[in-house]
Amino acid sequence: MIVDVDTHWEITGHNASDDPMLAWADQIPDNRTHLANAIAGDLLQVLPAERLPSPAELLPKLFDRAERSGGPVVLHPRHDSTAAERVAWMDGVGIDHCLVNPGGYWQKLDYLRAEDRPVAARRCNDFLTEQLADQSGRLHAVATIDFSDLDAAVEDLQRCRSRGARAFFLYTRRGVPAGGPPGHPRWDRIWAAAIDLGMVVVIHVGNTEADFTEWADIGWDQPDGAGVGGLIRLANTQRLHAAQNLIASMLFGGVFHRFPDLTVLVEEMRAGWLPWYVTTLSRQSQSSASLGDWPWPTSGADMLHRNLRLTPLPGFGDADALDVLAELPDMVVFSSDYPHQEGNADPIELYRPGLDRLDDDLRAAFLGNTAADAFARMGDPLPAPRSADAPA
Repeated sequence: MIVDVDTHWEITGHNASDDPMLAWADQIPDNRTHLANAIAGDLLQVLPAERLPSPAELLPKLFDRAERSGGPVVLHPRHDSTAAERVAWMDGVGIDHCLVNPGGYWQKLDYLRAEDRPVAARRCNDFLTEQLADQSGRLHAVATIDFSDLDAAVEDLQRCRSRGARAFFLYTRRGVPAGGPPGHPRWDRIWAAAIDLGMVVVIHVGNTEADFTEWADIGWDQPDGAGVGGLIRLANTQRLHAAQNLIASMLFGGVFHRFPDLTVLVEEMRAGWLPWYVTTLSRQSQSSASLGDWPWPTSGADMLHRNLRLTPLPGFGDADALDVLAELPDMVVFSSDYPHQEGNADPIELYRPGLDRLDDDLRAAFLGNTAADAFARMGDPLPAPRSADAPA
């Protein structure tokens, strides 16, 4: 079984009029400003207004490309998805199941008033599950849940699962975990629901806003400064830290002790840091004179190997993906990021020839078995792939 744990569903073409965020258009900036915010918004929001670059100044190459092509200013190529198209692509490259993240429209939730966010999040989930419904046995939505009310969030998880979702986002806003630290026992109702419903927890790069307060002003617009390129490079250095904080909160807060069947999946966060971080947290989990006794019978290292997964992205620069897999064979899983630009329309081929040099068990684990096991251990396995000669 081959499982792609990170694909996306953008809104273009035939389904643009169904944009789930249309009802809140008065709270959402224009698409060019939204694109700038999606790429660097957590840094931009703490810059003084008089030194804030315009979207065109921040993303000159994207604006130049749009002007040359006569098309819109976009980060990813426009792609009109349908459930049939997506499954045809999967069949062409040999993928059995896909987790499907919402497209960039989910990031517009950050603009909304607090009272509107839960309703808009539900509409986003309804939209995505409606789009995937015809192929819900193979296309599995990733839900966007508002965590301002954890009891309501449990109800939303139940509703999303009834509509076909198999995962949901865990995220930060301006460096702060939405709903509070996920390691706190008040979150246990969320983790219990996740396991009961057979849903994986996803930490995605688009959902890990950082807090750049006192860090944003690097003199980018001063003589001999780095220019806008330095600013946007800085904007893409902190999201990994937010993801690491979420993981550490869950480990040291006891979530992985109380919920051994839970799986947290990290997406589009690069891969090379994972061995170092697992080693660091594992050492911090050991009993010592300075740290005291580790409070649980399972070691921190074993919890991380059991509960944490990460997918590399060679199209985004993870040239060391298979090296990380060799070091952490039980923690690294496959994804394409299709149809985004840092993804690849033939993602399995992208890993060759190194993929072919892996032994059969490790290759099968990476391509799908490890991901499939995460669902199976919750008691709600992914359907077995239909054989080529089975009736439709």
